[in-house]
Amino acid sequence: MAYIKNWRQVQPKIAHLSAVHWGGLRALDRETKDDRDRLERFNGFARHALQGRKTSDHHKHENLEQVYYILSGKGEVLWDGKRYPVKSGDAVYLPSGAHHQMFNDMNETWLEHHVISMNVEGNGGQLTIRHWNQVPPQDDGVGAVRWRQLGREGAVNCLRGMEFIDREAVQPNSEAVERCYPHTEQVYYVLENRGIFQSDGEAQEITEGDMIHIPVGLSYKILNPHQEWLRYLIMAA
Repeated sequence: MAYIKNWRQVQPKIAHLSAVHWGGLRALDRETKDDRDRLERFNGFARHALQGRKTSDHHKHENLEQVYYILSGKGEVLWDGKRYPVKSGDAVYLPSGAHHQMFNDMNETWLEHHVISMNVEGNGGQLTIRHWNQVPPQDDGVGAVRWRQLGREGAVNCLRGMEFIDREAVQPNSEAVERCYPHTEQVYYVLENRGIFQSDGEAQEITEGDMIHIPVGLSYKILNPHQEWLRYLIMAA
């Protein structure tokens, strides 16, 4: 069964010097009583917000690859001594073992992003920044359009542990194709508007800000009975 929780239901804290951090889904820990501890392959999925005129700390993670998905605002990411511009809609791949830092010191508005993490063996890799509109859209044959931003193969390859980071949109009064991944864990994050998550004969309403954990082997589909496009991220490991 899928697990759904909105990031607004989580109490924030300060992390990485200046970022407001909402802890999202976390690695499975059978000794805790926190229902967010359910990820079997991912290490974590959390939301960060960096206010204007602020920066995060300069840090690195051993044996851990990360993707920063920029939700709103714009700023810069430091990697290998150089600052690279990032903006809303960018997926930023940060290789394991590399120092990095987020900058929002040139802006007055907030810079918001998700941090998607997964353990890998060893360090190495190349910084990759790819906006969703830089990749061609793919029709699922039913009612959704998908952009494959980052993956392990083909033109969008860079990931070592995760399988892919995609963006998808379901048109009004339609639905996405039914899916089931027998060997893949997924997390969906609703970017805009509302819809319905349907699995095992049960329909659950979903809305902007919802984190949806989809365990391995679950059959499901996304429905959009509303007049606006429904947009979300799909993360797989």
